[in-house]
Amino acid sequence: MSIFSSSVQSSIIDPVFTSAGRAEFRLANRGESYLPTMRIGNLGLSKSADRNNQYHFGTGCASCIDRIQLLDGTEELDGLRRVGNWLTFTNSLKTNSQNTQVFTNLIGGSLGWEAGASGEIKSNGNKVVRLGEPQTLGTLDLREVFPLLNSISHLSTKTFKNLRIVIEYHTKTNALVTQQTPANMVDGLAKTVPILMVDEIVDPALAASLDAQLSSVDYVAIESDEAGIPQVSGVTDASPVATSAVQNNDLRINGFHGKAVSRVMVSKVYQDLANYEYGPTTSSALKAIAQYGSKSLHKEQFNIRVNGRNVLAGNGVDTPSAMTMLCADTWGPTNITPGMNTESLGLDTKYSLTDATLTPTGRPCQNWVGAPVTFPGISNAGGVYTDATKTAWQTDPTATQGIWIGNAAWLGVGVHDRVADMQIQLTRTGTPTSPRTPDTFATDQPTSSAGNYQAMNVLVFAEVAKNLTIANGSYKVSYK
Repeated sequence: MSIFSSSVQSSIIDPVFTSAGRAEFRLANRGESYLPTMRIGNLGLSKSADRNNQYHFGTGCASCIDRIQLLDGTEELDGLRRVGNWLTFTNSLKTNSQNTQVFTNLIGGSLGWEAGASGEIKSNGNKVVRLGEPQTLGTLDLREVFPLLNSISHLSTKTFKNLRIVIEYHTKTNALVTQQTPANMVDGLAKTVPILMVDEIVDPALAASLDAQLSSVDYVAIESDEAGIPQVSGVTDASPVATSAVQNNDLRINGFHGKAVSRVMVSKVYQDLANYEYGPTTSSALKAIAQYGSKSLHKEQFNIRVNGRNVLAGNGVDTPSAMTMLCADTWGPTNITPGMNTESLGLDTKYSLTDATLTPTGRPCQNWVGAPVTFPGISNAGGVYTDATKTAWQTDPTATQGIWIGNAAWLGVGVHDRVADMQIQLTRTGTPTSPRTPDTFATDQPTSSAGNYQAMNVLVFAEVAKNLTIANGSYKVSYK
C-alpha cells in the first residue's frame, strides 16, 4: 500500500503575504513533518485584458521569480538567486521528451524540438498569459531550486520551528514576458496569488522513525556571483565594417572564497537588455531565451584560474564546439537546436561594398535554420555602402539570424577544490553592428556580429558543498 493512502496527506497552504514584489509562505508549527516534495502552484501572471503575451521561453511561468529562499526564521537553509538564469540552463539539461511532454505542461517554456513535415525544426509551444484562464499558470517543483530537498528525507517542525518560503519577484516587464510593445501588451500584468502544495506525514510512527534516522545531511547548494566587462574600446555601431578590437578580461570572482566548489557554470549576458529586442519599435519582443541564456561572442576564449593554476590547459577553450563539449562533459548534454551555441549559422558571404559589385555572390548571410518563432531573414538584398569610406549604408543588409541563434553558449567546468582565489579569463573580439532601422521588421534584427562589443555581465553559478547537522532538537548549517 502506498504511504500516500495511509501515512501522508497532501494539502495546500496559502501565502501569509503577497504583493507585486514578494510572496511568503509559513508552515505551521504543531509538530508536523513534511516530505521534500514541495511545489509552488498557481504560479505566473494575469492580465487586465486578453493580449496573449508569452512567458520567457526558457523558464515559463517561473520567469516572474528573481530570488527564492527556504528559511527557518531568519536562518537560510537553502536559496537561489537569479532563478531565471539557472532554471533556463537546468531545463536545457532535460531530455527533449521531458521538455516537450512534461516541462511545457507544468510550467511552460519553449525548450524542446521536433521536425516539421518539410524537415524544419519546430520549437515547443509556450504558455501564454491570458485573461482569467488557469491553464496559463504553472507549477514549480521546489527541488529544482532547493538542492537540500533532494538530499533530506523530511522537514520536521520540531526541529525547524519557523519554516518559511520567501519569493522575490521581478518587477520589470522585460524579465516577465517576451512581447514588450505596444504598451497594451504589458499593461495590466499582475502576479497571481501562488499556493504551496505540501505532502504532510500524518503517521506519528513514520515521522518518529524518520526523525531518529536524520542526524546529518550533506548537500550541494547553488550559489552565484557576477562580474562586469566593459564595452570594447574603439568599436561602435558607427565604426567601419572592417573595424575590430581584442578585449582581454581577467575577472576576479570573490563569492566562493573558502568554499568547496565542484562544478561551475558561466553565463554571459548583456548589461543593456535592449540588445535582446528585435522587431520594429511599434511591436518589439525579446529574442528567445534572451537574458536568461548565454551570448556566444566573436573569437571567444575562456579559461578559469583557481588557487593560482589554470584549470584548463593552454588558452583554455576557444571554439564553440570545444565550449559546448566541455559544458556537456561537466553538466551533461544540452537540449538545444543547431546554432544556439554558435555566433551565427548559415551561408556566410562577403558584403557588397558598392552598387557596381552587387552580385549574387556578394549578398550577405542567408540563414535557413529556424522554428515557428525564430523568424530567420532569408531575403536577397545585400548591404550597399554609399561610398568607399564604408561609414554609411545606402541599403541596409537584410539577411539576419533567427532569434534562437547564438544565445545558449553556456560554459561549464569542474573545479573540485576549496577556493582561495578564483579568476575567469575571457577574451573576445569586438566588431561593429550594422545599423538598425527602427520601424522596419526585416532590418531591425542585428546581423550575426551583433553586440560583440557591448558591455556584458558574466554570471557565475557554482555547486558549493554544505552540511546540515541535527542533534537534540537543534541543528547547524555550515560549509564543508
